Amino acid sequence: MPRAAMTTSRRDDLFRRYLGILGWVGDPGLHELVSSHLIKVPFENVSKLLRPADAPANAIPPIEEFLRGIGEQDLGGTCYALNAHFAALLQFLDYDVELLAADAGGVPRAHAVCRVSFEDQLHLVDVGYGAPFYHPIPLDSLPLQIPHGALGYALDRHASHREAVEVVMLHQGARIHNYIAKPPPVAPDGFAAAIERSNAPDAHFMRRLKIIRFFASRVLEIDNNRLITTHHNITTVTPIRDLDELEAIVHEALQLPRMPVREAAEALQARGIDIFATA
Repeated sequence: MPRAAMTTSRRDDLFRRYLGILGWVGDPGLHELVSSHLIKVPFENVSKLLRPADAPANAIPPIEEFLRGIGEQDLGGTCYALNAHFAALLQFLDYDVELLAADAGGVPRAHAVCRVSFEDQLHLVDVGYGAPFYHPIPLDSLPLQIPHGALGYALDRHASHREAVEVVMLHQGARIHNYIAKPPPVAPDGFAAAIERSNAPDAHFMRRLKIIRFFASRVLEIDNNRLITTHHNITTVTPIRDLDELEAIVHEALQLPRMPVREAAEALQARGIDIFATA
């Protein structure tokens, strides 16, 4: 995967900063990197909703902007930014990693994942699906079921390609979403058309509010006007009454005190989307 043109020392400084954000100095190991990334860097679309008008609509935010968002505003991103930048960090640490495209619902390159060769095995690494994939998933372990309260995830090989992997999200046993990831590797700029679609005014994450914060033993999710908590494999849903309550929950319960969630909700409101009117 091509690396951004920058001096070696500046690039090194950026990736050391990235590691510092994750709580590490040096390389703690792949399992620890995946777990800490999922926990430290939230899945959120606030950064999409507040994307500057002059920002390219078809590109992953540069790593400087990505790290500044994490460090100064408790932001993270969605699949393209999270997995592409994490793949670059792993490459910096000399891991054998590929960024793969995944089709979802028949839409090509609708998702991005990492495939890492580690300890003589291929692993799926996905820190950008909002799923509790706390560790690299050895592909030799498939099929695999990962329970998560009201949700669950089923992972298996897919018949479309000998190296294809399908991830299915289930709600109370019923399929609600899936993606199929397969080679060949794709450079970050190969997702340009898909990223542009994801930033269109009618795109899924441009018409709702979604924030997912992972902790070691629980997951808290904001889905418009609902707080969804999964703890010890039990899911509870709490309604959120208004903007003040939303902001308090994000800043205190999700422990993201600098996230501009009020501004994101107001940006949706300005486009005629009232998240508190959503059933």
